[in-house]
Amino acid sequence: MQEQGRQFAVAAKLAVFFCALACSVLSSNPFVSAALSVIGYTGTLLERKWHLAGSFLVFQLALGVLLFAISQYGLRMPVFSEFTVLLFWNLYPVFIAAWDLITTPPGEISAFLARSKLPTFAILGLLVVFRFFPTMKAELSSVALSMRNRGLTRISNMLCHPLATCEYVAIPLLLRCLQVADQLTVSAITRGAERPGQRASYYGKRMQSLDIVWILVWVVCLVIVFALPLFPKDILQ
Repeated sequence: MQEQGRQFAVAAKLAVFFCALACSVLSSNPFVSAALSVIGYTGTLLERKWHLAGSFLVFQLALGVLLFAISQYGLRMPVFSEFTVLLFWNLYPVFIAAWDLITTPPGEISAFLARSKLPTFAILGLLVVFRFFPTMKAELSSVALSMRNRGLTRISNMLCHPLATCEYVAIPLLLRCLQVADQLTVSAITRGAERPGQRASYYGKRMQSLDIVWILVWVVCLVIVFALPLFPKDILQ
């Protein structure tokens, strides 16, 4: 099992996500986005999520190559537009912070939201939103593995029978979504989601010094991005 470092608190992850989102909205400079992404990688490395950091780095390098080819050689792509590549590049720090947040164990998120005095329906709704993408990723991997074991992932088969291939993916995925919804309902009722009053939790992680330092790093980044228009343009070039 992969060793995990100290995980940031949920409050710190939320603060980092909103700071990264604000930075991406305030600045469209590709170099600023690259610097913010490097800071995001630092957070994943502090948590010892080596595989996640490597995957993000490889994907951003691919985006960087495409962006360089578009800007220097006028590359035109038939599938994705140039604006899509630039949008993904500028939002990449947000993707890193968001993925770190939504892959947080649901118990930690639930404990934080309960301490924030949110109503039960809001807590359950947010938990479903946070766990949607990791759950769909796992289910798609299971469907792909099942199709590969049955020899349905051959390129010739998918090209000759595209509708059948979509059916092989969509029907098992929909059935699994129904099963997961039933399991979530049973799990919520078993854990006392309908019980009124304050609930306890095994997850009691509070803000610590590393969380505060991590938030301050992103607050400083936000202040710098906010102040960039005040600098002379020749310094930024």
